[in-house]
Amino acid sequence: MKHSVPDDKHHRMLVVRAAPTVAKVRDIRRSVIGPVPTGMPNRSLPGLTRTQFPDSLRDAAMEETVLKGGENISKIGGVVLVGPLKGARIVTLALEERKTCPASCKLWDSCYGNNMPRLIRYNEGPALEAKIVMEMISLCERHDKVLARLHIVGDFYSTEYLQLWADLLDRFPGLHVFGFTAWTEDTTIGKGVAWLREQDPQRFAVRTSGRTGTWGSFTLPFPTDRPMIGDAVVCPEQRDAMNGSERGIHCGSCGLCWKSGGAATGLPIAFVEH
Repeated sequence: MKHSVPDDKHHRMLVVRAAPTVAKVRDIRRSVIGPVPTGMPNRSLPGLTRTQFPDSLRDAAMEETVLKGGENISKIGGVVLVGPLKGARIVTLALEERKTCPASCKLWDSCYGNNMPRLIRYNEGPALEAKIVMEMISLCERHDKVLARLHIVGDFYSTEYLQLWADLLDRFPGLHVFGFTAWTEDTTIGKGVAWLREQDPQRFAVRTSGRTGTWGSFTLPFPTDRPMIGDAVVCPEQRDAMNGSERGIHCGSCGLCWKSGGAATGLPIAFVEH
C-alpha cells in the first residue's frame, strides 16, 4: 500500500509540533542596535495630531504583511526565550500614533514614534482588521504559540477593534497579546481593556500607561541604573542599553511585561523617556 504524501499544511503542523524536541529555541534578532534611553525625548511640533512621518503610512494590502516579525525591532526579538511562553513566535503591529490614540495621552508630544521614521504604520479600518484575521489564521497554523505586541505605536482606535482581538483570543488558544494603552479605565475603551485583562492576564497583558499600580506603566524623565523606582520595575532592556551591557536583553529574553505569575505579577514597569 502506498502512503500518501501529506499536504503542505499538515506537514507544517507536524514540523511545528516536533520542533521543541528536535531543536533548541534560537534567539532571532535582525536589528541589534537601538536608541539608548536618555530621559530627553524627541518632541514633535505643538498641535500635531498625526504621525510626523506620513510617508510611513500604508493601507493594509494582500501583498504586504501587517503583523511583522519582532526580530525587526531591536528591543523586541522574534521569539520568546524564557518562561511559559518559551518558543512563542513574536509579531508586532504598528498603527498611526496620535490619530488612533486618546488626546489625553501623557506622551502625546514626546511619543516614542518620533524616533522611528522608518517604521511602517498601517491605517486603521476594515481592511486592516480583515488582514489581521487572515494573517493570524496562518500564524496559529504554523506556530503552537504566538505573542502579538500591540502596538509599537498607535492604540486601540475603537471598541470594535478591541473586540476583534477579544474574538481572536477566543478563536486561537495559542494566541497571547501584550502591549500598552493610553486609554484610562474611566473611558469605554480603557474599561474594555481592563475587563479583558482581568479575564485572562496570562493571555492579554496590556498595561495601562501613565500610572503606577498593578498592570500600570509610566515614564521617567531621567536615566537610571536602579532596578526599581518605588513599586515599579525599570525596564530591563533599557537598563541594559543604558549600562552598555553586552547581554543584549530584549522582550523575548525578558518576559517581564507579560509576566502574570509569581512575585512580579502585574508589577508596574517604568521606562526612561527617549
